[in-house]
Amino acid sequence: MVADRSGASTALQAPDIVRPESTDSLPGSHQEPDRESLCSDSCNDEQHYDAASPEAIGASLVPALGRRARVGGNGAKAEAEDDAAESTSSESGEACAAADASNVHLYDSFDESNSEGSFSSRRQGAQLLLRRGRRTTQHLQQRAQHLVQDLKRREEMLQKRGKKIGQLVQREVRQTWLLQQERLVTRSREMTRRLLTGRSRAWRHKWIFALVQADFVASAFWLGRSPETYYMYSTAQICFVLTLKVVDYRVTEQHYFLLDFCFFANLCVLAWLWLCPTSGAAFNAAEGVCGLLSISVVVFRNSCVPHDFVRISNAYVHYPAVVTILSVKMQCTGDHCLGIEAGRAMLRHLRFRDAWLAYISWAVIYASIIFLLARKRIARKQRDTLYGYFAEKLGFKEKLPKWLRPYSQVIFMLGHQTLFLAGIWWIFLPLWGQCICTVLALTVFFHNGGRFYVDHFWKAHERNTAQYVDAARLAMCQGDPPSDTAGLNGGGGAATKPSGEVAPAIQELGG
Repeated sequence: MVADRSGASTALQAPDIVRPESTDSLPGSHQEPDRESLCSDSCNDEQHYDAASPEAIGASLVPALGRRARVGGNGAKAEAEDDAAESTSSESGEACAAADASNVHLYDSFDESNSEGSFSSRRQGAQLLLRRGRRTTQHLQQRAQHLVQDLKRREEMLQKRGKKIGQLVQREVRQTWLLQQERLVTRSREMTRRLLTGRSRAWRHKWIFALVQADFVASAFWLGRSPETYYMYSTAQICFVLTLKVVDYRVTEQHYFLLDFCFFANLCVLAWLWLCPTSGAAFNAAEGVCGLLSISVVVFRNSCVPHDFVRISNAYVHYPAVVTILSVKMQCTGDHCLGIEAGRAMLRHLRFRDAWLAYISWAVIYASIIFLLARKRIARKQRDTLYGYFAEKLGFKEKLPKWLRPYSQVIFMLGHQTLFLAGIWWIFLPLWGQCICTVLALTVFFHNGGRFYVDHFWKAHERNTAQYVDAARLAMCQGDPPSDTAGLNGGGGAATKPSGEVAPAIQELGG
């Protein structure tokens, strides 16, 4: 029951749909829908669109479309579905009846005027929606543009702030770094000044002297007690000395001396002892460098000066490697014995080849770095090298003929190779001959140290004596004139005796 426009209540009944007979309701059979049903549905739809709300329009279209689609289906099933659809769409039917209560009957055909009116209203509604959509689109586009511009502006502001912050941070970091560098330089200068003072040098020399003497004692005891394991102690000793030399040369900016042959020779000995002890070629190379190391102790005047790190370290890179090879040869164990036997079993020219190839490998590396790769850097920064020491400081380049001076580098390398060939005979000596040569080299080493101390103390004694004589003469010149005059005139007295006794002593010291 719904209320019409005049206020009266009218009962609406859903129109009956013409269904097929029971004989033709088989599955798969189809019949055309009844015209009256179609017209009724169409009229109800038109009234729905004209007067009802959008929600009622959507709800009313559902049962009508469902009835049209299910006309040719199963009769009983369609009827049940239609009843359910009609029950759910009762509210939409009431809305349609409220729009026009007079149109309660079904039309047999479509009303053309009503159809044209509904189409025009829908067209106007569509145009209105399009205009609203365009305005909404333009408004949204404008808002999107404003948002994009706002985002770009904020991004630019953030970038500017980031640059400013980065510049400030970079400036602060740079200032902090400069302050740290200044503090480091100041501390380094202060430490250098303290290390150069007499008290610091004396403290350093005392400790170096004590360590070197302790090393002499430990080496002698270990070598006599267990010569087959002495190479372990010698390895630690060589590594410690090489590390100190690296630090010392880096601080004094003389690191190109680390490319000298003596460091390469120590590495060859350590390589045979620990990396390839069973290799005969490695043993020949390690033993072949011992001849040049022994000669270097004599030629370069290595001296036993335990308190001076520079002098004692120069000796430590020469003779300990020779003593280590001799200790292993005197009493070997394990793989070292196999390596010694394999090296000695070779012919003499093959042993010479192994030792010479090791030297040539060092010569190629040294010449490539000193004379080719780092030549400009060495000249620009005025770094010291072994070639520069011989050619410039010792003056060997000036002693060459003028036509040979441009080839001073070649002559230096040939001269160094001559020293190596002069010591290559070491590998052909028997063990007792090598021991004698080692003892002679160590004798020269200790002799140079003794001469250093004697010369130093004698020169210090002469210097102190000269200062004493000068001080005594100055005291005599500043004495009392009357007493001096009385002494010169032969007058006695206690005041004249000291001057008469000191004068002969001063003359004797001065002479």
